[in-house]
Amino acid sequence: MKTLIRHGTIYDGSGTIPFKADLLLIDDKIAAIGLDLPVPEDATVIDATDLAVSPGFINTHSHMELEVLKNPKLPAVIQQGITTEVLGQDGSSVVPLHDGILEELTDNMAPLCGTWDQPYPWRSFAEYMAAVQAASPTPRMESLVGHGTIRMNVMGSEQRPPTPAELEQMQQILAQCMEEGARGLSFGLIYPPGSYGNTDELIAMAKVVARYDGLIMVHMRNENNRLLESVDEMLKVMTESGARLQISHFKALGTPNWGKVQRAHEKLLALREKGYDITFDQYPWTAACTGLKVCVPTWAYAGGETAFQVRLNDGEELPKIRTETQEIVDMRGGGKCIMIASVATDEYAWMAGKYLDVIAAQLGLSETDAVLHILQHEGPAVVAIYFSISEDDVRFLMTSPLHCVCTDGIVGAHPHPRTYASFPRFLGTYVRDQKLMDLATAIKKITSEPARRLRLWDRGLLRVGMAADVVVFDPRIIKDVNSYTEPTIAPIGIRHVIVRGVVC
Repeated sequence: MKTLIRHGTIYDGSGTIPFKADLLLIDDKIAAIGLDLPVPEDATVIDATDLAVSPGFINTHSHMELEVLKNPKLPAVIQQGITTEVLGQDGSSVVPLHDGILEELTDNMAPLCGTWDQPYPWRSFAEYMAAVQAASPTPRMESLVGHGTIRMNVMGSEQRPPTPAELEQMQQILAQCMEEGARGLSFGLIYPPGSYGNTDELIAMAKVVARYDGLIMVHMRNENNRLLESVDEMLKVMTESGARLQISHFKALGTPNWGKVQRAHEKLLALREKGYDITFDQYPWTAACTGLKVCVPTWAYAGGETAFQVRLNDGEELPKIRTETQEIVDMRGGGKCIMIASVATDEYAWMAGKYLDVIAAQLGLSETDAVLHILQHEGPAVVAIYFSISEDDVRFLMTSPLHCVCTDGIVGAHPHPRTYASFPRFLGTYVRDQKLMDLATAIKKITSEPARRLRLWDRGLLRVGMAADVVVFDPRIIKDVNSYTEPTIAPIGIRHVIVRGVVC
């Protein structure tokens, strides 16, 4: 299998000045780079005149755990130039598990990666990754393991610290996952049961990751009014454990908190200058997306989904749940800033793509009661889009040397447009149109730099002997053309995506 990419402008992923050259791929490796390379017999020739040629893009934050098994071609991924996806985010991975938590874990994963029409057949990290490889996905798939999932294996959804014996068991499970190929550990500190872990627990788990030179990625405990305190917590985890840290989808939610990312960023830079390996990723949009259940206080889910449903019918606990839910909905901008993206049943399918204030009016309920009603009726699988991020914050963080791009992609009935076009939006809207940085720097942020963080030493650079993962795109037109109302429209400007030497 041979492919010759001719007359392109090579952005090799290092951030240095681009150059004109041909690129020869043989099987799954880069075989040669140079001017006017001879055309091998039986080679596919791609004319890249006036086009950019770069390493395949690496998406450091993905929720395609089940989608890769249902639709292994993953067109939403490939169409934006992504050749490597990283799963197991936000403390929530589909493995490891045992029979006793199968239903509970399935409920927990539903708002992040959807549902499947059969029970999860895997039990270990290695078994799941083997199932992924057996599906022959078009992009490469890597994965973290989720702290919340590990905790559930040992403690269920109990809201308490682990005993010393339980903590040791959690560490042993994590070590086994690292041995089986996990790239690191993710924390999801707004999602039960991971949110029930205290700082000491996080440090103890991160120490295991440090032994393997893995990466800890974190959805912090608070991204709104306690953003700075949440950053401090994770900096403590990093410095006391010795693990490398990446903050997931770094942002500040809610108008009163806009601008706080600049003060938080100063904290990160101060430790980076002392030699700590600390970074973050970002999706280039001003709306977040996750389960509707985050509008409910996490204590209400202690004991799992069944316990939450019981509390919704408890005359003493329901008023407290309602009060705290109202506070969270208000912090996220109210119903006019919350769009329902997907639901679990056909009966409520009409809600997808509608804002919560409209839905509440149609149900004849307050916005708070509408949230609780939907969760009571639909369970945990409901996904929502939250319009609560500052464009100025997005632009500020994007220019940081600690930055890389992610999609945080969740597939659903009415998904967030980031799932389909984050990388073209970064390169077109922010790099070319708004000129926040030069293209070579931008390419480094989405190729060699995430490869370094994840220790993916075979990709991220165009070098002889490196992986034949390549994107050919038109820098003059690359851009997102989808929207929140029409999120699945493919981006423009991506001409060819090659993974393992295969033209997709």
